[in-house]
Amino acid sequence: MINEYYCPHCKASLKVDNHVILTAKGDKNKGGLVLFEPKLGDFNIISHKDFNLENNTHVDFLCPVCHKNLSTKKENLAEILLTDSDKDEYRILFSEIIGEQATYKIKAGKVYNAFGNDQNVYVNHFGTGPEY
Repeated sequence: MINEYYCPHCKASLKVDNHVILTAKGDKNKGGLVLFEPKLGDFNIISHKDFNLENNTHVDFLCPVCHKNLSTKKENLAEILLTDSDKDEYRILFSEIIGEQATYKIKAGKVYNAFGNDQNVYVNHFGTGPEY
């Protein structure tokens, strides 16, 4: 299955080769590019050695094309879009806390799949409406 990832704001493709690329801003507005594995549930992150991503710290993820913040109205969750090989579109919400393993695949306002050891942290954040 080939998944493509997009910015929810400008619809730019975020996947290059075999990584999803986002901009991250940490403490004191220090920022850099981060690369994620496109397989949901794989929580490996690659960043430049000078952009230290310490566990349990909050970062803001931004689209590297339009530079809009990907944060949702739900605290500590960011969002990108996924289109699978069947052309079905999903909202992907994931933790903005480094080291926290929580990712949600959402379709039609409902959690379709949840991934990660910390997925229960945000379980109460989701309802049944399209705003989730």
